Amino acid sequence: MKLAAPLSILALALACRFAVAASAATDLDEVLRAVPNLEHGAQLFETCAQCHGPHGGGLPSGWVPQIAGQHPRVLAKELIDYRHRARWDDRMEKIAGRHLLTVSQDIADVTAYVASLAPARTGTVGSGEWLGRGRHLYEAHCRSCHGADGEGDNAKFVPRVAGQQCEYLLRQLHDAVDGRRPNLVRGHVQLLRDLGMEELEGLADYISRLPGSPQHPDERTAAAGPSL
Repeated sequence: MKLAAPLSILALALACRFAVAASAATDLDEVLRAVPNLEHGAQLFETCAQCHGPHGGGLPSGWVPQIAGQHPRVLAKELIDYRHRARWDDRMEKIAGRHLLTVSQDIADVTAYVASLAPARTGTVGSGEWLGRGRHLYEAHCRSCHGADGEGDNAKFVPRVAGQQCEYLLRQLHDAVDGRRPNLVRGHVQLLRDLGMEELEGLADYISRLPGSPQHPDERTAAAGPSL
């Protein structure tokens, strides 16, 4: 009988988790069914631009990612995750938690506008020291979902990772390893926990150099780096 209380608490926690997940799924479905208004999205983006920059290019420091050109369904899911604390960041939780984006239509509008922005070609890259290891890791474990050029997949909610700020990518990899990215699938975390520092740096470096489009073979060759 001593186990009754702990089991009841566990059952309550699981019930709360399922309720939150169901609410998030409902919110996301509403966003995806909305018809975006780009003009309104541009107005909402003025607040986003205070951190992400006027063209959505982010910061080289790695604290703010490039979001320009990201898939709209990916952006929508991330904002919904912030709203329901399936992803953590105080600033983004306030923005997505109805502080700025009060209704589903707002999320549909701003994500469509951000997706329409041209990705910057001036993102930061790493030192190149571990680039070969990063290439091998990407080819073996990441390419099948994120694409040969890091272009992602809007329909499958797979983010475009090509050209992202290297420092941001590295910070996200470390956050995943340390359990600070609860919305990542378990397979990502298990893989990253087995990697050493050099491999994480090489992976972030390689991804940051990807062109994002198979129409840039010269850039793909530059991203490949030396073999190890």
